Amino acid sequence: MKLGAHGLVVVAALAALEAAAQAPVPVAERITTQYGRTTRVSLFSNHVVVVTINSENDHFLHRATLEFDEYMVYLQALQRFAGEIGRQPVSSDVESRDSVTKLILHVGPDAPKIFTYSPMASLDLSLGKIAILMDDIETRALAAPSGEYELRHWQPELGDCVALRQGGRACVTEIGEDDTIVLTVPDSGMTYTVGKDNRAEVILEVQGRSP
Repeated sequence: MKLGAHGLVVVAALAALEAAAQAPVPVAERITTQYGRTTRVSLFSNHVVVVTINSENDHFLHRATLEFDEYMVYLQALQRFAGEIGRQPVSSDVESRDSVTKLILHVGPDAPKIFTYSPMASLDLSLGKIAILMDDIETRALAAPSGEYELRHWQPELGDCVALRQGGRACVTEIGEDDTIVLTVPDSGMTYTVGKDNRAEVILEVQGRSP
């Protein structure tokens, strides 16, 4: 049976939903080491992106969750470009002891595809597009405040308490019809009025109900 473009999209979406219902697995990972500094970008099947940067003096981790539609755009592009990679995807490779990139693609039914190359290497068109996608995923994740997705989908109730990004704790004392909330800092009377789209700018995480 042949599937049209719409059918393929539906199959891909169902596969993504099934994968997300199970333990998350990496869909694409890129590990770049340059001069003792390693940056790892991992896109998981539950549409979470994790960026870690490690060196002798630097240890950084940032986690962001993509909207499902945004994740599917990346997933379908990765699948398409991975299927178009040629037999010699890396040409004019430049040997470097201090710089290396390892790209691992877990897309499609076949075994993971692994590519190792210098960041200065020439890549074929499809592998180059995947490299650009990974750049975009990394930039998108780092631009999003940690927990942005979870906070946007949080259904606040009166009495819920949160940790503030600037430090301290506040609790929900009012909820507007447009999901705007008023946070009040206990014992101080200081309040914050926070719109649904601005929650991640003010709130670090939801901690639970006030006693």
